[in-house]
Amino acid sequence: MRRSLCIISVLGALLIAGSGAAQSFTDLFVIPPGTVIPGYTEQRGDWKALGTQIQADPSVSFQELTHNTIGDLDCCVETVAVYDSGKPGLMYTGPLLRYTGSGSSAKYIMIKLQDNGSPYTGYDRGFTYYYNGSRFSYIGTYFDITPPTQKARVRLQAIDKGTSVQVQTFVDSNLDGKWNIVRTATTSSGLGQTGKIGVCGYRNAITDDLRFFDAALWLSGTPKIGGSVNIVGRGQGGLLYQGACSFANTGIPVGSGRMVPLVADGLFFTSIFNPVTFQNFQGGTGATGDFTMTLNIPGIPALVGVTIYAAAITYTNQGIAEIAPDVPITFTS
Repeated sequence: MRRSLCIISVLGALLIAGSGAAQSFTDLFVIPPGTVIPGYTEQRGDWKALGTQIQADPSVSFQELTHNTIGDLDCCVETVAVYDSGKPGLMYTGPLLRYTGSGSSAKYIMIKLQDNGSPYTGYDRGFTYYYNGSRFSYIGTYFDITPPTQKARVRLQAIDKGTSVQVQTFVDSNLDGKWNIVRTATTSSGLGQTGKIGVCGYRNAITDDLRFFDAALWLSGTPKIGGSVNIVGRGQGGLLYQGACSFANTGIPVGSGRMVPLVADGLFFTSIFNPVTFQNFQGGTGATGDFTMTLNIPGIPALVGVTIYAAAITYTNQGIAEIAPDVPITFTS
């Protein structure tokens, strides 16, 4: 019983003193309109605040904006890419991470959602790149967005895997809470490169809602009813972890502006206390920080098409150490 109460506390019902070291972060860019973006550095270009969004300068090509203090190695960052329909044309934006150096000679991993050409109606193609300080190189191949979108959630994760970097791209092109595009590729570029997070932009592209998670989480497999699927995570090595699921991802506040991206509904508490269906949802991370949770899915036809969300934290006896992002799971037949 004592351990159960501790788990609930760590997950957000209570805030345990000392958990402020966790670096999860959200910026909704509620900033007075102007050319100053507090807490960020304009590495290239000239960004401006629109009040609840930020925008790259229309007269400048490649542009990057980085957070002054937040960065990591294995982590996740996401933004909302917004199309400037008032000035349609070639433009792109998206998240970046592992940013080291400064200006045009910096190195980083990035995703760009781009309006790639006529007719200019919205973001219709995506690219994942590594910039080595002088040129861009593909990580995987480009992907098309059909139909084009004028607003999409874009997530980038990077995880060192021995001699390579696993780079994951996620796009929710219609903002329904599900990933329309999920891609995983590996590269040797950026291996071991810890750096800042931020956003990229080209011409007058608009960016909103920067979110950072200092742990990574993703779905491995297909969530078919009557089967099982793994939810794989990466945090710091040698910590305790706790996972949970819920029917929404609006967030459980845990202090200092941080949120566990779930809600405390009935499924949330069931996932904590049912180790048969929610197998290995608590335990310890390995030496490299890896952990795997298994969802054993009941063979109930009514579950087909239902979406739930999984998330996880790592923690110590001092409180939350890291927060992993939400993973949407839509059951199939």
